[in-house]
Amino acid sequence: MTFLEQQTETGDLLNMTINATSPVTLTQVKRDLNTAKDRVFNRLLSLGQDYSVRLTKADLVASQELYGLPDDFRKLVRIEVGYDNATDRFKADRMDINFETDPVYTSYSTADPKYSMLGEMIRLYPKPTKAVTASLWMYYIENPADMTADADLSTLPFEFDYLLPLYASAKGKYKLGLSGEGNSFMLQFEQGLQELEDNIIERNIDDSNMIVLRDGYGGL
Repeated sequence: MTFLEQQTETGDLLNMTINATSPVTLTQVKRDLNTAKDRVFNRLLSLGQDYSVRLTKADLVASQELYGLPDDFRKLVRIEVGYDNATDRFKADRMDINFETDPVYTSYSTADPKYSMLGEMIRLYPKPTKAVTASLWMYYIENPADMTADADLSTLPFEFDYLLPLYASAKGKYKLGLSGEGNSFMLQFEQGLQELEDNIIERNIDDSNMIVLRDGYGGL
């Protein structure tokens, strides 16, 4: 369902034509649709199911151990590093930076790499000794941007797009002073969130399939 279709559906549920001067304005509807999208996305994240994952690649730089996270980064899923080439990569294990001075962790192997999180950066262990093209692979959950254009999509599971107009309609009813009807729409929204939770967990119960988007990433 496109952003425009969501707006139209919200208007149908409110039984009014949504525009700049309607009792529930277009500005409010757009804002509430994006708020609903964020709430559904946060529920997906809370399930720990890694539903929507983006793959991005960066070049290793000789003697550079710190690499920036993508601008749309939300949650890290997996890091793979190829110190010799982009084909022979090894999964990096996350390390608590407090372990760095532990004698057990004073030596690192390119066949058993580690990484730690430092704010908006990751730190690789061991430090690369040469430049290697596209050999740092990062799987992460992106933070989706707000819908703004009419053709924008929510990026949520398409079968649950109907939840967004329900939430926006509930907020619209509250604006109109119709709390009973607003509560009805909000209850349907909350029930839909529970259905989404059950659906996603059941979908991934036998495997860890991921939806992966691939793009280039320049690091620092």
